[in-house]
Amino acid sequence: MLMETLLVFSIVFIPMGWGIWQMLRFTRDTIGVNSPMKIPRVYRTTTSSFFVTLDSLFIVYGIVVGTFMLKAAVVADFSAPHAEIGRIVMLLFAFFLLYLGFAILAVLLNHWHYLRDAVILTFPDEHEVEVTFADKSFRLKNGDIEKIQVFHNTGKLQLGFVKYNLISGEHFILSFRSSGMWVIQEYFKKIPIEYEIRHLPFINRF
Repeated sequence: MLMETLLVFSIVFIPMGWGIWQMLRFTRDTIGVNSPMKIPRVYRTTTSSFFVTLDSLFIVYGIVVGTFMLKAAVVADFSAPHAEIGRIVMLLFAFFLLYLGFAILAVLLNHWHYLRDAVILTFPDEHEVEVTFADKSFRLKNGDIEKIQVFHNTGKLQLGFVKYNLISGEHFILSFRSSGMWVIQEYFKKIPIEYEIRHLPFINRF
């Protein structure tokens, strides 16, 4: 009984506490004297910052619960009337959960392939931002970004990426999960933004 209570407590309250701590830390580092508009900041997209989020619980839930339901639908003995209908409903729900989990995971892996270890640096004195990838770096100032394109889904779990088109004709892409992405629009206001809905917002080569 004690172990079951501890397990429920861990599942419910540990993620909640971690989420609250993350929000408090984010607030501390984004407003007032600690704002990236006031002091230099470094935002690095790491494996943990990209994948270890509360949203990732959807992946775990979909794959784990979907697998158990699929197994139950196949091996369980449905004795109620219209048993086959119950089995079909459970199979459909299991496939839906598995699709949900693997689809989200596929999008995240696609984004990570393009954006792993991206770094955003702020330079308050010069009012500039530097975005660095494995093979290229962009130093941005007012007027450098011509247009922003946002590609996103419409679900409660927001997945997507942002394409920054530069006056020079170049562009770079950041995922919604890129650390510090919000700083760019905080530094550079009134940039035209276009939105495009994609059910599964995979990053392709433009």
